[in-house]
This record gives sequence, structure tokens and C-alpha cells, in this order.
Amino acid sequence: MKLRGLTAVSILGICPLIAPHDASAGGLFLPGSGAISTSRAGAAVASSDDGEAISINPAGMAKVQGTVVTVSAAALSYSMEFTRSGTYDPIAAEDFAYEGTAYPTVQNSSKPPIGIGSYQPVPVIAIVSDLGGRVKGLHVGAGLYAPNAYPFRDMRKINGVEYQFNGDFAAPPPPSRYDILEQEAAVILPSVAASYRITPQLDVGARLSWGIANLKSTVALWGNPGNLEEYVKADAELTAEAKDNFVPGWGLGLTYRPTPQIELGANYNSALVVQATGTATSIQGPAVTLNGIPISIGPTAAGTARCAEGGTFDAQSACVGFQLPMSATVGGRYKFLDSTGAQKGDIELDVGWEHWGKRCEVDNVGLYVDPSCTSPGQYRVVVDAAAYVDMNADGMLTEDDIALTLKDNFVEHRLKDTFSFRLGGSYNIPLGATADGKAVIVRGGVGYDTRAAEEGWLRADIDGAARLTTTLGAAYKLRRLEIDAGFGFIYEGTNTNPGTCNPTATSIGCTGDGATENPIEDRQGPDPINPVITPANQFENPVNQGTFKSHYLLFMLGVSTWF
Repeated sequence: MKLRGLTAVSILGICPLIAPHDASAGGLFLPGSGAISTSRAGAAVASSDDGEAISINPAGMAKVQGTVVTVSAAALSYSMEFTRSGTYDPIAAEDFAYEGTAYPTVQNSSKPPIGIGSYQPVPVIAIVSDLGGRVKGLHVGAGLYAPNAYPFRDMRKINGVEYQFNGDFAAPPPPSRYDILEQEAAVILPSVAASYRITPQLDVGARLSWGIANLKSTVALWGNPGNLEEYVKADAELTAEAKDNFVPGWGLGLTYRPTPQIELGANYNSALVVQATGTATSIQGPAVTLNGIPISIGPTAAGTARCAEGGTFDAQSACVGFQLPMSATVGGRYKFLDSTGAQKGDIELDVGWEHWGKRCEVDNVGLYVDPSCTSPGQYRVVVDAAAYVDMNADGMLTEDDIALTLKDNFVEHRLKDTFSFRLGGSYNIPLGATADGKAVIVRGGVGYDTRAAEEGWLRADIDGAARLTTTLGAAYKLRRLEIDAGFGFIYEGTNTNPGTCNPTATSIGCTGDGATENPIEDRQGPDPINPVITPANQFENPVNQGTFKSHYLLFMLGVSTWF
């Protein structure tokens, strides 16, 4: 039996798209890492030979002569709009003008806090050295980078008017509000790496990274678990801020040159575990009550916190655990050489894999069998919070006034393993005598990433669509300096989550009989989360059925110098 009339608090979606992984892999991340590899559509696991090699394939550092310093970035902008299927439900207690009208299209209008308009620069800063040949065959590197991804969302505006919770109730709320309202993330990956040339043909490399992530997210949720009519006054709005100052990861790579023209590369990244901790704050709508009595959200009883003690009525402790998947990339390239053996150009084909499909086992009420389990598409959420009712009507809220402590929950994204295919290359155009080292380098590439989201599970907070990448770039190279620039377009087109299920209080579920609901594992699409009840008892009410239209624009700029 499901509980009704209690408030819910969740930290839905605070952690998507922060993976400190090989940025050239497929799935939820964009190709490349820095200006050069991104201009090749990410086809660089065999060709990488400068500071970008730290994130692409550390074995590539073995090709550096002397010391190379790379400062590079790709600036990303994500255009996405969502049109939810159906119409706003009629509200028994109100007469809003928008009731019964079609859901409007909501667009991502985010402006990253450290960005240029909608563009977010994603940096690569690295130094690689052969140590002057002091240890034959050894190269070392250090630097920092961030994954090529766009975790920023602002889905509050409808027709240019920004939605404010508990503001103008007559204004239609965003139809994406139970998925995401606002989201931003910043992740940086200080890293060290080393490579060693075992033979003239074979190089190996390894990387160690220390990830640092800061996250913030705002979502709407059902303040009353039975809010099937999606009554805005019975909603709650949650803002969660969390961080993880230690996300360790490692990678292994190799390159092999069976002939002067052919070079093969491979790179593997470990799975990573993120355990973010922080605070959650919530605002309840005016119709959120317990049997008609207003409620408040506060900390759990003393000694019962699972994230951290010390929560208050203004902010409660929160934590979330999930996994960033293992990944692997293999590739080969063919080098076009002139009569002296110098490279005129190259073409490379890479194939990548990411293990997004790993899932944690859940019991018959939808909770983890192993509470320590993490997976890429399920975020285990814990909020050290409780619903309080002034039992004694004395105006004071104490532990004796706790009506219910919130339960563990998880945010489901239902992802699957992804594969990427990237074809890229370059061509050198000498300027003057070869000895001068001056040249223009032209680059380009195309790539395809398979869809990460299962059927019906595309969401606004995470980009799980298949994508087609096209990039172009160029470089001006001097004897000791190279300036790189590029442009890219990533097409995702129009994708639809099928279905028109719209449960009501008198016709529940999506089975078609109006009386039963699908088991949680058989549902197609996420429901609003209510941590006052276990996941298996949450009402079936898919909030992402509809059409997504999306694409990315990329601009790349970088500089490298060597001595």
C-alpha cells in the first residue's frame, strides 16, 4: 500500500556527466581532449604525441622529444529542447488557465558560471618531458584536464519567462521539472603519467588521476506522493550541492609500430567510484501537508545520520554514490611519408567501448541488495532528513515531532554499454624549407556514438542520444611553437520516447487496465521520486515521454611549445 500526504525530498540528478574518463570515448562524453584530438573527431589513440596524450593514451608521451608544454581547450555548447507528450492535467482544487493545454517546448538556456555565454571551455594543461635522456626510454608528464562533456542545464524558461517555485501559480510550470530544472558541475583532474619505450616499436604508459568534483542541482518533486495530477502547489523544490574531493582513477596505454607507416594504439581506463557529500535544501508548496497539517523538513534524530551529523532545518546532510564505467579504446593509423621518411599526413580509425550497462542488484522493494554497490546509471541517494509535524502545537519542533524519516532511494537512468567509431586524420603543408619547421597542418574527422539510453529512457538531465560528429581543424607550426584551432558540430537530431501514459487518481499505472502498475523494472521512463516510500511503491507516472531535439557546437583552440 502506498503512502499519501507526506512530503518527499530527493537529490535527483546531482551527479550526471562528471566522469573523469578518457574524453575520447563514446556514450555520454564528447570526442577528444583538447584542440588537436577534438579536431580529429577523437581519432587519436594511436597518433597522440604531446600533452594531450596524458588523457588520450599515456603511451603516446614516449614520442615526445625534449619537453613539450600544451595549453588547450574545447569550448562546448549544448542545444537541447524537450516537448513532453500530452497536456497539463486538470486540477480539482484549482481553475488554472493552462489545464488541458498541450505541454510547451522547454529549451536548455544554461550559461555556465565560468564560460562565455552558453559555451563552456574544457581545458587540457600538461607538460611532458624525456628528462633530457637521463633514463633511456622514460618519459614523464603532469597536468590537469577535464572530460569533454556538458553537464549544464537551465530548463526553467517557458516562452522566455523564468519559472519561480511558489511564485505565480497561474503560470504553467516547466513540463521537465521532475527531471531537472537547473544543473551545473565542475570537475578537474590533476594527473601524473609515465611512458616507457620498451623497444623501438613498442611504447607503454600509465596515468594516475585525482578527480575533484563540485556539483549543484535543482529539481521539482512530488511533495505529496500521490500527486498524480501534478498539482504545482503539492510539489516541492530541492536544491542539492555536493562534492567529492577524491575520485581516484588510472589508465593504461600502449602504441606499437610494426612498420614505419603503421601505428597501433590502445588505452584502458579503470572504473571509478564517486561518493559525493554535501547538503540538500527544500521548499514545500502550500498544499504539502500531513492530513491537512503543514510539515517541515529537518535533520534526522541524533545519532542516526548516514551521511553526516549536524544537519539543520535550513539544510540537511546528503550523499550520493555512483560509478563511472570502465572503458577501452583501440585504433590504428596509416602514416603517409615523404622520400626522407618525414610524415606528410595520416589517417586513423578508432573503436571505443564504455561499460555504462553495469547495474546494481535490487531487492523486491527496489533497494540495493548491497548498499555499497555503485553503477553508472543508478545513483544511490541518501538524505539525512525527516518530515516534522508540530505534534504538540507548541511552536517548537523537536525529535518527538518526527513523523517519518526519509528512505534510501536511487535515481534511475537505465543506460546500456556504448560503442564509438571515429575516423580522423591530418595533412601537413610545408611552408618554405623543411629545416625551417614551418607548416600548416589541416585536420578533420567524423565519428559515431551509439545511444546510451535504453528505449524510452532519454532524459533532460543526461544526454543519452546517439550522435554523429563532424570536425575540422588547422594548425600553424613553427620550429618551437604550434597554434591549433578547430570547429565541430555534433548532430543528434530528433528522438522520441514513445508512449502517452498519463495516470490519474482514478486510473493508475500504464498497464492499460487503469487499476495496476508495471513493476519498477518493467517501467519505460522515470517517475517522480518520493523517498518517503521505497522505489517499488512509487507511483508509475513517466515524466519524460515526448520528443528531444539536440546538437552540440564546438570550438577548439590550443598552443604547444617544445624545447
